[in-house]
Amino acid sequence: MTSTGVLVLLAIIPTVIILGFIYYKDKVEKEPIGLLFGLFFLGVVSTFAAAYSEHFLMKALSSSMQEDTVAFNFITYFFIVALSEEGVKFLILRTVTWKNKNFNYTFDAIVYAVVISLGFATLENILYVTDNGTLEVALLRAVLSVPGHAIDAVFMGLFFGRAKYCQCCGNNSGKTKNMLLSFFVPLLTHGFYDFCISLQKEFEWAMTLFLSYVVIITIVAIVYIHKSSKTDAALPGMGVPFWQYPNYPYNYYAQQQYQQQQYLQQQYQQQQYQQQQYQQQQYQQQQYQQQYQQQGYYTPNGYTQPTAPQQGYQQNGFVRQGQFYDPSGYPQQGQYQSNGNNNFNGQ
Repeated sequence: MTSTGVLVLLAIIPTVIILGFIYYKDKVEKEPIGLLFGLFFLGVVSTFAAAYSEHFLMKALSSSMQEDTVAFNFITYFFIVALSEEGVKFLILRTVTWKNKNFNYTFDAIVYAVVISLGFATLENILYVTDNGTLEVALLRAVLSVPGHAIDAVFMGLFFGRAKYCQCCGNNSGKTKNMLLSFFVPLLTHGFYDFCISLQKEFEWAMTLFLSYVVIITIVAIVYIHKSSKTDAALPGMGVPFWQYPNYPYNYYAQQQYQQQQYLQQQYQQQQYQQQQYQQQQYQQQQYQQQYQQQGYYTPNGYTQPTAPQQGYQQNGFVRQGQFYDPSGYPQQGQYQSNGNNNFNGQ
């Protein structure tokens, strides 16, 4: 018989590996360690709440239906086990993290959900393997049960993050839709997992169905983890401008908001550029006018003109022919009289 220490170690190892993987995939902004420890502890505590709920619901079901039938197992694993376990996890996720200031990116929801779920799965796994006491059970649960809880949490966090994103964008219908999916999708994946196991007593092909389901759901969850990590989007209004991460593909309304924001920003930049150009032209014109006003070359109508004396000027004691200034702004040829000795007619 395997020692208790080895069984507990086997129950904990998959939790450590999955936690490390999820924490690594949170690339944009790591979550506070204190918050993650708190969520893990609440996940551990939720094990007792789920067990309490399952106990009373199973008593009620057993008194009204024949046990060990397909219908009985269906109701048990979908509406009692999955509903109780995923329900308490979702309740913690919604209550603790929804308004938390650290919840400012979409991938944060996956991190929170997985941490809560692994807290639940770790205690459940320890209790199960120590009670059973076999190495085979410990290995099977390390490979299947603990990752199974984490996979359910990935879907819960995926839609929970989308719901938060929709709320921040003002899309209330998207928020409601994704919030419902955040609860019911993990409920279905969890219930189907347990229900497939129960079918092995009745159908030979049930094991093939179960293993196929485990492989497919694991691949899908890993793909979503990589995709969500790569397209991690900032939540508008949570301290980070959401246009820093415009490739978030899951919300058409948010994409429209982003495009509108980009259009308004381009319009503003164009207006600013035009205003700067206009101010620069006004400044250059003002400098040009001041320069010519100082030299006497500026006329009232705003055009620079060749200047000439407004009256004949004296040189060597008599007035010479020259141009005089006409109010129209153009120099004119005129006649100037000498100092009384000579008359000089010019054209």
